[in-house]
Amino acid sequence: MPHKTVQIPLIKALSVNKSARLDDLVKKHRGLTNSEVISLTKTYGTNALPEAPTPSSFQIFIRQFASPLVYVLLVALLVTLFLGEFADATIIAAALILNTFLGFIQESRAGHALKALKQMLQPEVSVIRGGHVKSISTQDLVPSDIVILNTGDKIPADCLVIESSRFYVTEAILTGESVPVPKPVDASVFMGTVVSSGNAVVSVKSIGSNTEIGKIARHVQDVGDDTPLKKQLSKFSTVLSKIVLALTLFVFVLGLLFRHDPGEIFLTAVALAVSAIPEGLLVALTVILAIGMQRVLRRQGLVRNLVSAETLGSVTTICTDKTGTLTQGKMQVVDYVGDSSSLALQTYLANDMDDPMLVAASNWAVNHLNNVEGLSDEFLRLDSLPFSSSTQYFASLHKFSKDTNVIFINGAPEVILELCKMPSREQQGILDTINTLSNKGYRLIAYAQKPKKLDNLSLNPQEIVKGNFNWVGILAFSDPIRPDVKNSLQIVQQAGIRLLVITGDYAQTAVSVLTELGIEIEPKNVLLGSDIAKKTPKQLQSLIANNRSTMLFARTKPEQKLQVITALKDMGEVIAMMGDGVNDAPALAKSDIGIVVGDATDVAKETADLVLLDSSFSTIVAAIEEGRGIFDNIRKVILYLLADSFQAIVAILLALISSVPVVASASHILWVNLVSDGFPSLALTVDPKSPNIMSRSPRDPHKQLISTWMLKLIVLVSLLSGFGTFALFLLAYNATSNLAIARSVAFASLGIISLTYVFSIKNFHTSFWRENPFNNWWLNISVTVGLFLQLVPFVSPPIGKFLNVVPIGFYWLYVLLLGLVIFFVVEITKHFLATQVD
Repeated sequence: MPHKTVQIPLIKALSVNKSARLDDLVKKHRGLTNSEVISLTKTYGTNALPEAPTPSSFQIFIRQFASPLVYVLLVALLVTLFLGEFADATIIAAALILNTFLGFIQESRAGHALKALKQMLQPEVSVIRGGHVKSISTQDLVPSDIVILNTGDKIPADCLVIESSRFYVTEAILTGESVPVPKPVDASVFMGTVVSSGNAVVSVKSIGSNTEIGKIARHVQDVGDDTPLKKQLSKFSTVLSKIVLALTLFVFVLGLLFRHDPGEIFLTAVALAVSAIPEGLLVALTVILAIGMQRVLRRQGLVRNLVSAETLGSVTTICTDKTGTLTQGKMQVVDYVGDSSSLALQTYLANDMDDPMLVAASNWAVNHLNNVEGLSDEFLRLDSLPFSSSTQYFASLHKFSKDTNVIFINGAPEVILELCKMPSREQQGILDTINTLSNKGYRLIAYAQKPKKLDNLSLNPQEIVKGNFNWVGILAFSDPIRPDVKNSLQIVQQAGIRLLVITGDYAQTAVSVLTELGIEIEPKNVLLGSDIAKKTPKQLQSLIANNRSTMLFARTKPEQKLQVITALKDMGEVIAMMGDGVNDAPALAKSDIGIVVGDATDVAKETADLVLLDSSFSTIVAAIEEGRGIFDNIRKVILYLLADSFQAIVAILLALISSVPVVASASHILWVNLVSDGFPSLALTVDPKSPNIMSRSPRDPHKQLISTWMLKLIVLVSLLSGFGTFALFLLAYNATSNLAIARSVAFASLGIISLTYVFSIKNFHTSFWRENPFNNWWLNISVTVGLFLQLVPFVSPPIGKFLNVVPIGFYWLYVLLLGLVIFFVVEITKHFLATQVD
């Protein structure tokens, strides 16, 4: 029986022209009207999975009080009020309010940033509404919507198939079964599953929490904030807090043993605990990651989660596909062999337009034909055999004249040539042409045809295998290089990041592309998918490890791409894998950072960590650059907060051991904590990147966040600041015998020191003067404000009396000199530790 087109209403073979296919669908399925959509939205809500509600500002504010530090401050506040120490009570209350305020600001800022990024992740879907095909957010789907699905799409809701063509769906997300399932008409498809091949028109049945995945995932959230780095820092902060509390308890006991006033030493111990515990560390981490994600977004890269933001700066190897990544992924006809009229007619008619090359071929044919209107009706398609990887050809049967029909066949040149009848010399000439075009890196489609009797209106493979086709010609295609790739690859190599190209394309095509990009590939560095399949994991690791230059893996299947990624991960590499298709999804999921271009398939986007909104390779470089900046800023904040944590403890311990009065009161320590720690550490979260950040080699992913060189710097600054402050206290106390003056000197010293060495810490990879130390306006402002607040008690009698601070005259010179000495000691130490900085 003849195979009529009406029996396959959705197939892309339905019409040669894409707009005609869509018009055909719209005529059959008018879709919902606007009023129906509004009504259904009111009834069923949005198509979103249930998730924990976003905390309100009030909830975020209340959450700031759920902290051991706050509990310590509250107890101290009550004790000071009971003892009648109203000045200390006021300072403690101010510390409590400011710490709560800073925590609220930072957490709110991070929350807003993550919310904005999450909104960017909303995918879109093609629907038919009111007789028009529209692209809408998946959240706006309602029951009874008519949705068009194609290969690679993620199914946006639970639906019923109403038309399909070779439609297969991977339901692993629900069933765990990775084998694609055929979905004929009237079959159900489910939200979150992926179209592995074919296409369909479906009607939405259930949305949001009423879908199968919605019933399972009542409490699922897309973006979490418990990143590995945050867990590591949380554990570190807990240990550090215990050490600090133990030290402050030791200070309290030691003070009692040396017969200091119990009330004074208790308040001093509490103040030390408050100033030494880096309470803002975890919140600062979230802010740095969220702000870093926003910076990547401004450079057209959408980072999907905080974990990815952490990892970006550690990438050691980029594995990239060729098509759609190094190249534009938009094939163009650049050459042809044969009669252009015959080629154009066959290209136009025998074309399902279900492949980028076929779309490019159709566009070329339209440009070479005088008028295409009515051609599809004049040469009506009667039947077709789809292209498959096993046969490597597509065939279609067309009405050609009232006396004859014609079979058009196109596909792999070698296959089509074997099916044609011609003299051997002519065949050899065509083979030479094929080799010449292939060596230029062109993709080729060959065309042939033969007449067919009118008595049979269907096609079968046996008829094709018989051959006797007449050769028509060849179209040569090329995928242009993305304009920004060449420069970006140079930066990648300069940054010490290795490049591996893993493609399903022919080796010669990929080599031509790389040559055009200025990358010469030696034959020994080219490995085919069949070669990968024969190697054990150890052999593959050894091959990659012994060759540090650019490598090419060609003609690879998805499982072979995955083998390469697995081998690299087992070698300890941090891998960014770039791809754009369904076949890249397993490798994308396995890599540390999966990267896709903006027009990648839904399944590729779903497994990706970074989406290039502008589909530009340079955005990868920008994202890695921002990732390195994120990691630098995390370390700056840690280094600054921890170096500042122990200086007061060291100074007070020295005073207790030396049997002299405590060098600073509780109100002094808390005031310095508010001035020195809060605002500068907050400003460091947005510190600009170092201009030479992409000139460094990638950091060792196995090294600890807080390296040995950092610990050395923290200990050095703490000891220098503590000893220096104690020395100035003794100098003033012995010279004046006035405890108020001596403590005022120590108070000034503790406040000024950290406001000077912060500029040294912000550039820990290089010397202070090699990079602009004042390029962070927020830090400049916070330090200026800090200096002002540190001077206020000395020039304002009411505040001075409140804090028991008196003018210190020329001792300011000693304080400033100590600050400069510590600053330069840090700079000198950085020079000697330069080889250890990672």
